[in-house]
Amino acid sequence: MALNEQETRQVLRALYAAFPEDLHIARLLIHELKRTDSLEEARDKALASARRMVSLGKASSAAGFLEICRQLKHEDVDEIEALSSLARFTGDGGVGLEPDEGKTFLLLEQLSDQEVFNFLRQGRLSPVKAGVEVVHQGEVESTFHLILEGAMRVEMDTTAGHHVELGSLGTGHFFGEVACVYRLPRSATVTSTEPSLILEFSALAISQLMQRSPLAGESLIRVIQTRMISAMSHSHPALESLPENDRQWLAEESQLLELKDKEVIARQSEMENDWYILVHGEADTRTPRANGEAVIVPLESGAIFGGIDSNIGLPPHSEVTATSRCLVCCVPKEIFCSFINVYDGFERWINHQGKERLEQWKQVLSEKSSGAAK
Repeated sequence: MALNEQETRQVLRALYAAFPEDLHIARLLIHELKRTDSLEEARDKALASARRMVSLGKASSAAGFLEICRQLKHEDVDEIEALSSLARFTGDGGVGLEPDEGKTFLLLEQLSDQEVFNFLRQGRLSPVKAGVEVVHQGEVESTFHLILEGAMRVEMDTTAGHHVELGSLGTGHFFGEVACVYRLPRSATVTSTEPSLILEFSALAISQLMQRSPLAGESLIRVIQTRMISAMSHSHPALESLPENDRQWLAEESQLLELKDKEVIARQSEMENDWYILVHGEADTRTPRANGEAVIVPLESGAIFGGIDSNIGLPPHSEVTATSRCLVCCVPKEIFCSFINVYDGFERWINHQGKERLEQWKQVLSEKSSGAAK
């Protein structure tokens, strides 16, 4: 059900407060205020946006808001003319204040004003009391949540039984994008720490947004991948002891690959500069034999493999193939080398996995040989 007019203005005001440098949101709010005869507020918002754009050295954007001030018959003619002169003097790219990180809603940056408006209208406002679990780890549900007011705590329980506080989210932050896009169980629990207001979107609305704007889709996918890799680093037993700066390094430098059933994830001959973590799904390692048969050894979620260390290595000519829909983290070689040299826990887990995998291969080969003898 689409937002009504009052809810739309409430959403735009909240987003304007969270993203004061976002041109789409500022223009849409001013337009809605004008359309509903809230002219004084519309004039104030237009002049405030013009001042902000001038301070950021964005002359053309400032000129647009100043023209809106004139159309709205703003009374402060002297300031409007002074700002116009200043904007002409500085020009775009001139000396200005750097915009604060997060002051524009990057998910909507590449859309037109009308597309932003249409997308926001698809949301549903949801007030939340303090202490309410908005999403619970492990549940299967695909709603995307944007925080308009309030704050949330993010936490998870690892497979090793540890409880991890992942941080907090405030006004302008969003969550639920992983389950929404990849249709996976929730990776963490998100709980309100104060009375909050959330704008919720369906998976269909997010899917349509990504189709309409590939750049918006790319921006969202990158956020999703970074968060997924970060969450995985907290739950994977090999990575549990990493400090936060190395988790961030891992998340920022790695790629998350999505593969369908029967697709090749990696070949042994091409693994010299990367290593892989099977984040979700299952795969097989297939190694050809001289008689034309293949030795198949399964890999479960959490497996680490690659060509840069014997403990994660594969036999010659092997390839790893997805046996279901898989998400695989591809990590640069230098990160593995750093972790193996610095973190004893990581080295122990890798060595232990290597021994287990060697025994697994011996068992499979033994079964193959016994079968052939019969």
